[in-house]
Amino acid sequence: MPGQITAFDIGECMVKAACLTGGKLKKVMAKELPDNMVSGGEIVSMDAMADFIKEMAKENGISRGAAAVILPGTLVFTRNVTVPAMTDGQLLYNLPFEFKDYLTQEKNKYYFDYAVQDTVKDEEGNVKELQLFVCATLKSTVEEYRAMLRRAGFNLKVAMPEECAYAALTEDYMQRTNAPAGSDYCFVDLGHNGIRMHILQDGDFTTKRSVDLGLRDLEQTISDVRGVDIHMAHAHILSDYNDVLSEDVSAELFNRMAIEIMKAVNFYNYNNRERSLRRIYLCGGGVAVDQIRAAICRVTDLDVHNAEELLPQHDALEAAWLYIKAIGCALQK
Repeated sequence: MPGQITAFDIGECMVKAACLTGGKLKKVMAKELPDNMVSGGEIVSMDAMADFIKEMAKENGISRGAAAVILPGTLVFTRNVTVPAMTDGQLLYNLPFEFKDYLTQEKNKYYFDYAVQDTVKDEEGNVKELQLFVCATLKSTVEEYRAMLRRAGFNLKVAMPEECAYAALTEDYMQRTNAPAGSDYCFVDLGHNGIRMHILQDGDFTTKRSVDLGLRDLEQTISDVRGVDIHMAHAHILSDYNDVLSEDVSAELFNRMAIEIMKAVNFYNYNNRERSLRRIYLCGGGVAVDQIRAAICRVTDLDVHNAEELLPQHDALEAAWLYIKAIGCALQK
């Protein structure tokens, strides 16, 4: 039985974490970051972040131990590829060539990893091709995160891209519920800097799409309309002060978000004629804004759910939608 592991999802404005013991969710925690600690998804000061996480863990009674972390998309390359059947050793040797157009340094400075998503067999039943999800990141990146978490009192065991966190969460859900094969899962992360959509088929990552509209835009809009600074605008949003979320400018932004989400789903369905994606799962800080969900339901014909429905023990977890990726990261086997 696996022991305790704490997984961290470090966002632009907040750190979310999930602690699992023996594969069971024991505790979640979240804390807003001070300004300018993360920029463009990347941590500005590893030492400052380490001290922040150490204090956050202490406040929530999380003991030191094994840790996992989600790497920002700017620091990890991911691809879906199909390669001829080969051994594990051959795969590891050939993986760098799948990233030859992306790597900016010598290949020996990178870690490479892969997951087999499917196999293609010939008429005799022999495997002739492998369909893989592959990723690469600089060794120095992993070492920076390892040192940061060590300073915070944790021992880094797993570092992964967010695609793997969603895949682990989906796989866990499918195993627990005996979900039917052939299902699509579309995660819509309503984040601070934008919307990030990840689509998986039967638990395997397929594609992603980013939309440059997020809670940051809502804060700026409210700041401009109400004549307050960005921090006060944030507070107005949290409390819906003077019905700020019902302002015409707010409603217009929510409608634009909904339209972009619908366009992304339509594009996926157009390019995958044999499938018909209609159900989406919302997560991220924007789920706290009911008006965003209402706009998505009103503007689109999608079947809208909160991603917490896929979590174990979600009924007992407050604001479960915040911890989707952290829990998925901790569930990664």
